[in-house]
Amino acid sequence: MKKYIYIAVLSILLILTLFSCQKIDPLLGNSDISGISVLNDSNNHENIKISIEGLENGFSPIDAISTISATLSDKNGNFSLENIPAGNYIIKAEKNGYFPTKKFINVEDNKEITLDSTLVLYPLSDYGTLNGNVKYIDKSDNTGILLEIRTPKGEPLPDMYTFSDKNGNYSFEFVPVGNYVIYAHDPSKNSKYSADAAPILIENLKNTVAPNLILRKASEHVVIFRDIAAWGASDAIPNILKDMDFTEGTGLHQYEIKNSTDMNNLSSFNTSWSIIIEGDQTTDFYNIYKENSNKFDTFVRNGGTLFWIACDNGWNSGDFTGTLPGGITWRDTYDSYNDLVNKTHPLLEGFPFDRSLEGNYASHGGFDNLKNANIENLVVFIKEHTTSEQYPTYIEYRYGNGRVVSSTTPLEFYINHSDYDNDWYILLLRRSIEYVFNLPLSPVNINPPAYTLSN
Repeated sequence: MKKYIYIAVLSILLILTLFSCQKIDPLLGNSDISGISVLNDSNNHENIKISIEGLENGFSPIDAISTISATLSDKNGNFSLENIPAGNYIIKAEKNGYFPTKKFINVEDNKEITLDSTLVLYPLSDYGTLNGNVKYIDKSDNTGILLEIRTPKGEPLPDMYTFSDKNGNYSFEFVPVGNYVIYAHDPSKNSKYSADAAPILIENLKNTVAPNLILRKASEHVVIFRDIAAWGASDAIPNILKDMDFTEGTGLHQYEIKNSTDMNNLSSFNTSWSIIIEGDQTTDFYNIYKENSNKFDTFVRNGGTLFWIACDNGWNSGDFTGTLPGGITWRDTYDSYNDLVNKTHPLLEGFPFDRSLEGNYASHGGFDNLKNANIENLVVFIKEHTTSEQYPTYIEYRYGNGRVVSSTTPLEFYINHSDYDNDWYILLLRRSIEYVFNLPLSPVNINPPAYTLSN
């Protein structure tokens, strides 16, 4: 009898050993992570708790997010986490009386990783909580979508990240009071999904429920609609696409140029497309769009992406009197200056927020009915400067399952006109297209321009 009990105990120990080895096994080429975490108001940075969390593997449920390893910092804030398997993780630094701060990290096999930024903890002040839901447009398992609350650079605020669970639910605790944008994206390498975002307001000791977020498939094909080249710049958008290794054609990773006749002839648009509507078209073009607007509305509602350069009353004298998907309209007026208002979105990273952008013109109108339109998750990037209304001039929003990015700036104009802030407008056009395709955004490589706004 004792013999059988002994064998049973050995069997149980063996099974437990196998379980643990499936999760973390130093023979599998795991990696070590080192870094620094500090308290913003102290010179002693000892005993800050550092933990790393991510998806369980091995025999654990695939939708479980759990702590993989934990340690404490020394008096100088140094810490190390050893024997971490390859995967996507969030490193968390926390201590009583301080806002926790988090950092997303991708761990590869057999690496010695040193974090490139310090994990700074700021003293706890007024805060609220946040929860929400994010889903893939075509999946039932929504585990591991990365959520980030972006904050303006240079402000004393913690970094905030978390993962979604299988049902797409997520939550944040200890979020400082303020206005933010919540971002969701698939952290997988070479992801085929585009990101989503929504504005949020955090109030003291209250829970905020974020708008629902959807990760849709990144576009596989581009269709440009125009009857005439905007401001004579026929290659403005095609050349950017060629720089992104697109070729002209009807297949994947190709672009084609269609006209208003095609709007009439096509019964519907494929939601795997990204549709770009150039600015500065004729009134006839805009009227034909208006007659076919239900096709564009359906395209976006079903998950398509539309980049509308909503800049009429240009060289071709076209006047648009219709609506964008969701019923969006704009009020015509010329403004020589526009203000950048979204300091946290990567689309505008590196842009000069200390002044207005100048142009001839900076915008041809402002979106004037956003509060009453049938849209969700509105994000405003740029607005008018000179007008009394200061309407937005560059926006992104969701309509149904799809999204619209739209600008009233004559973006194509600046391709062939090297004056005012043309370099910034060209970068904005390029980044807009990259953003639509979920591609890395071009870096800023612009010398400080001579034009500045005098207040």
